[in-house]
Amino acid sequence: MPGDSIDATREHTLPQQPLTASGQPVLISAFPQSTASLLPTFGLEVGRKWFGEFDVVDPEISGKHLRFTRAGSTVHVEDTGSRNGTWLNGQPLARGEQVPLADGAILRLGRTLLVFREQFHGSVEPDDAFGSMVGPYGLRRVRRALDALQRSQPRNILIHGETGTGKELMARNVARTLGRQDPYAAVNVAGVASGVFESQLFGHVAGAFSDARQAAKGIVQTHDGGAVFLDEIGELPLPLQPKLLRLLENREVLPVGADRPTVVDVILVAATNRDLNAMAEEGTFRRDLYARLAEAQISLPPLRQRSEDLYAIARALLDAEIQPIRMEDIEVEAIERMMLDPWQNNVRGLIALFSQVRAIDDARGLRKWAIDEVLGTLSAPASSGHLSKALIDEAITACDGNETQAARRLGVTRGKLRRFLARLEDEPAD
Repeated sequence: MPGDSIDATREHTLPQQPLTASGQPVLISAFPQSTASLLPTFGLEVGRKWFGEFDVVDPEISGKHLRFTRAGSTVHVEDTGSRNGTWLNGQPLARGEQVPLADGAILRLGRTLLVFREQFHGSVEPDDAFGSMVGPYGLRRVRRALDALQRSQPRNILIHGETGTGKELMARNVARTLGRQDPYAAVNVAGVASGVFESQLFGHVAGAFSDARQAAKGIVQTHDGGAVFLDEIGELPLPLQPKLLRLLENREVLPVGADRPTVVDVILVAATNRDLNAMAEEGTFRRDLYARLAEAQISLPPLRQRSEDLYAIARALLDAEIQPIRMEDIEVEAIERMMLDPWQNNVRGLIALFSQVRAIDDARGLRKWAIDEVLGTLSAPASSGHLSKALIDEAITACDGNETQAARRLGVTRGKLRRFLARLEDEPAD
């Protein structure tokens, strides 16, 4: 009220952050089945009985096999004298050697493959497939994004993902989540000639051009009430990009030769493996179009970032064959080699691998020699302590610049790799 005075300045309250539970370190069994468990008590020697408590039944695991310890925030693993040994990222551990575990490290015990995760959230129970997408543990962020779509009901959705990550499968899941699974159309934007793009998408009236003897509805109108998926949207030529704005903004299409637009009710799902924001900065993609497309966004992780899902995906692909492979015909080392690969073509590369393996190995099952024949052998082990610039450059190139994956490929921690690179930078040039 006028005349009142404040004796002291009030303290400003800072914006509140949401409360998020911190994740916990876990072991995820990737082969032969998908399951997970929190780590055992640090310092406790565990083996076959402990693993059996979370459904990892493997007679090749010793009764006392290994122990986990923590030094600061880093978890270490140690083989305590097991009969069949412990492998970390494809390299055997020396008995009694305590080795740090990086996030995503792959452990092999007997016929069991485990993935270490530093920060795990949610239930340890594996997730069921959704649609045709298999991801017992590695697609949880994607599932949360789908749940968010159900709440917000956007009309434009942009899917990011590398080649082979399943963007079209994801588009169908988006349409299903939003209740628009039918009618559904998929359009490869890169495969549509510029001269017929408008006519194919938006239709035309009779006489609009020389071959237009009668009017025709385009893809968008014929799928009114459903969804249209525009794949490889980043390949759309700049002059054609404004043609989409009317549809994205007002849900109107203007057939070629028409005077007035037609209103439609469709959701537009676009996908790209390119950085549209960077393209907008460069002027090769319209920023207003990008803003409209990105009303809601979903990012699909590459296969190399979810190695715990790899065998489950492979199993789904193999089960689709006429003669599914029996578990006893699969060598654990073959799956381990596959899990250690960078998979630059993702699931598409996995499909190609099986086709090539069948061509050189007529035996049922998956054998390591055949996998090595197709994928190549891994770089020489670096866990002995020797690293060379050539070896590191080879690994980083093979892993598409991903240092975490390169460190795994070399059999060292990312910290050790970074320290070696730092020493190289400090060395004087010749």
